[in-house]
This record gives sequence, structure tokens and C-alpha cells, in this order.
Amino acid sequence: MVDVDKLLEEAERHLNRFEYEEAHERFSELLEEDLDENMKAQAHFGKAEAALGINEIESEEILEDYEKAIEIDDNPFFRQATAGFCIDIGKFEQAEKHYRKAAELDPENEHHYLSDLAIGYRYKAPVMMEEYVEQVGEDIILRKSLNYMLEALDIDREKAVELLSG
Repeated sequence: MVDVDKLLEEAERHLNRFEYEEAHERFSELLEEDLDENMKAQAHFGKAEAALGINEIESEEILEDYEKAIEIDDNPFFRQATAGFCIDIGKFEQAEKHYRKAAELDPENEHHYLSDLAIGYRYKAPVMMEEYVEQVGEDIILRKSLNYMLEALDIDREKAVELLSG
């Protein structure tokens, strides 16, 4: 019988050493075992994190592991990591959903999640939607990003205009 605690510890040690293939393999092995819900969530999350360092793994597979972790243990840490990954692969609506859910789960840090969304969208959307930006201009992306940031700052549009004009 496999000692799942030891296998999880080994997988996390590989991940912390940036040994992504070894970590991914250990997390995958762990998921073949009979795990409690918490450990299963950790294994899916760890497998997704390890997969980020392996070019051969498709983004959909990584996203699937992140989302399985969330299904089992919906927490702001998993949500924020998943949202950041969604930003990186151009799934902006999913990113917003995950950031907003993280903010709902952790309202004291809502401003952090929304500012991450604002900055991520501002700098990643023009790259991921290059053809669209060429057609309509970058203002639409800037406006949406600015609205996210105003929400993070808990300032409405009128107050922002007043502050910037004064």
C-alpha cells in the first residue's frame, strides 16, 4: 500500500524545486489512490501547477485540473491561481468569474482580486486579441480594465473623474 502522505510530500518537494515533470508524475500517481477530499483537491491543484512547467501539456488539461480542485475545495487560493491561468491563456470571462468568486469567498481581499483582474486584462487582452484590437482600437480594453480597477478601489466613475480633474 502506498503512503499517500509521503507521496504528497514528495510531489510538493519536486514542485518546490521546479522539477515539474517529477512533480506532475507524483501528483498523477497520487490521484490513482483512494484519497480524502482535501488531499484529492491538493493533488489536482499540484498537478495543474506542475503542468505549467511542462510545454507538452495542453492548457485545457491544466485548466481541467484546476477546476477539479475547485469542485472539491472551493477556496480563494485555488480560485486566484485558476483566474491567473485563465488570463494567461486568454479566457477572460472565466478569469473574471474565478476572481469574483475568490472575492466573494474572501471579501477582505476583494480589492486584490479585482486589481489582479484589471492589470491582467489590461496587459494580456491586447496580446491575446490582437486582431480585434487592430479593428476596434485599444480603448475598449483600457475602459474595461479601468472599470475593474475602479471597482477594486471602490470608486465610481464620477468620483474618479472628479479626483483626476482636481
